[in-house]
Amino acid sequence: MAARPTSDDSPRFIARQMAFGFGAVSVVAVGMCAMLLSIIYDVSGLVESMRHDETSIRQGLSLATSVRELSIHIAHTVIEADDSHLDHYGDFRDRVRTQIQQLSSRVPAEERVRLEALGEKTQRMHHLLMESALPAAQRGDLEEVRKVHREIEALGEEAAEHADALAHVTTSQMAHAHVLATNSTRLGLLGGGLCAALIVILSIGFTLRLRAAVLKPLLSLTQAARRFGSGNFEERVGRVGRGELAALGDAFDHMADELARREARLVQSERMAAIGQLAAGVAHELNNPIGIIRGYLKTMSPEEDSETLRDELAILDEEAGHCQRIADDLLSYARTGELSIDRVHMAEFLQETTKRFQSGNGSTGTRVEVSAQDVIVEADGARLRQVVLNLLANADQASPPNAVVLLRGQLVGAQYQIEVEDTGPGVAREDRAHIFEPFFSKRRGGSGLGLAVCQGIVRAHGGTIDVVEKPAPGTIFRVCLPEKHARTSRPSRPVEARGEER
Repeated sequence: MAARPTSDDSPRFIARQMAFGFGAVSVVAVGMCAMLLSIIYDVSGLVESMRHDETSIRQGLSLATSVRELSIHIAHTVIEADDSHLDHYGDFRDRVRTQIQQLSSRVPAEERVRLEALGEKTQRMHHLLMESALPAAQRGDLEEVRKVHREIEALGEEAAEHADALAHVTTSQMAHAHVLATNSTRLGLLGGGLCAALIVILSIGFTLRLRAAVLKPLLSLTQAARRFGSGNFEERVGRVGRGELAALGDAFDHMADELARREARLVQSERMAAIGQLAAGVAHELNNPIGIIRGYLKTMSPEEDSETLRDELAILDEEAGHCQRIADDLLSYARTGELSIDRVHMAEFLQETTKRFQSGNGSTGTRVEVSAQDVIVEADGARLRQVVLNLLANADQASPPNAVVLLRGQLVGAQYQIEVEDTGPGVAREDRAHIFEPFFSKRRGGSGLGLAVCQGIVRAHGGTIDVVEKPAPGTIFRVCLPEKHARTSRPSRPVEARGEER
């Protein structure tokens, strides 16, 4: 039964984690943008204030210059002792008044008292010029002129000091605004750097958390899917990750359980079908000789002469031998997976197998030519000899009288190949897909189990057996043993042996 997510592992755990991670990064990014926008706004205001102060500085310096020039024009007017220079003096006096009016809107409130005092002093200077200094100069009263001029000069110095002070104030304001703008810029850079670092740290932390929460479990699920795809349902995914991935892992395990049960049912069905097919084949193969035996037993009589009885008994023995061969083939087919692995020298092995074949009852005059590469193969020699003998017997039966059968053994790449080639009629293309099936035989008297037994033995060694395409006439059967079963023992050299003709 698949485990269900606990209350701590909500099915939306990963979604919440991703929302939290992206939300945290987004909040920091938005906060950083808001802070930078605020700082930019402040710096923009400070820059505007600095522009305003810059104008105020220019106007304050210009006012201080105008005040001093006003004093110079007063002195010049007094020295000339006439009103011919009053026009120039009036221009500068108007300029001073205009500058005082312009500057009054730009200086702080606490400095406007100074600006008003400056205006009063310039007004007092004008009054002394027009009422005392100029008339005294025109009368030639030098003592009065000196007295009034000293007073005007003192007022001019005081007015100039006020103008300088106003210029200094605006300069200080501008310097303060510059410092604030610089500090705000630095604060923005520092805050932006810290926020960027925080975003990087959050991103790295979120990535590592996502890797631990998603990527590693996904890797485990991928490996599990590959195992299940290869038919390995023994291992389970177990608890991987949390939330959605945990639920997915439980679903994988449930799927594996269901697939294992279905595979078991399918294997059982295939086994029963194979048993049924095997039973039908056995019944079919045994039916003919048993029918013949029963037929002869019904017709045999004690009154028959001994020669007839001997012939009939020989026929019964032959049919009984056929039944025994079928039973032996069935035993061999059932035991194809049982191996006793040993080191087999293939050149010597193939020559010895050929001698056994030609010295036995299997050969009917066929000559076997052996060409074998001297390689050591880890195999069950007795079962592998059974394969070669079976292939040689088939080649002998398929070949015409006194034909030549080629037996070759060689190391090809990482495989050792054994080939048996005859000059018989060959295997029909439509039969090649069935010749390794149990009880499939086109030869009269054959059990149809020989090649099936050969295939089982070769597969137990991890190899393959196939029919190789070749131009007619003849057939080539090729047995390939994999790399782990074959390695060269000595420098390769072909060995050829000819069996005795029978």
